[in-house]
Amino acid sequence: MFVDLSTLNNSGYSDLIDFISVTMNFAISFSVIIAVVSIVLSGFKFILSLGDDKKIKEATRALTYSLIGLILVFVSPTVIEFIIKEILTTK
Repeated sequence: MFVDLSTLNNSGYSDLIDFISVTMNFAISFSVIIAVVSIVLSGFKFILSLGDDKKIKEATRALTYSLIGLILVFVSPTVIEFIIKEILTTK
């Protein structure tokens, strides 16, 4: 009378933790690429500002936000691992 639910898993992942791990690694890689491109673009903005105070402030703000985003990308795996260990794993 029991239904075998294991045949419904066509994702290729054995459990939710594997799926989160692969997704997290992809998101981190993608975010690092975006952050590095953003840092390079803000550097170009700074160089091409030609002393204009408004453009320098805009480039500085873009660089600051890019660096904050990069820090968040590197801190987020720690938070996600904590959530996985404390909530998703059974003791």
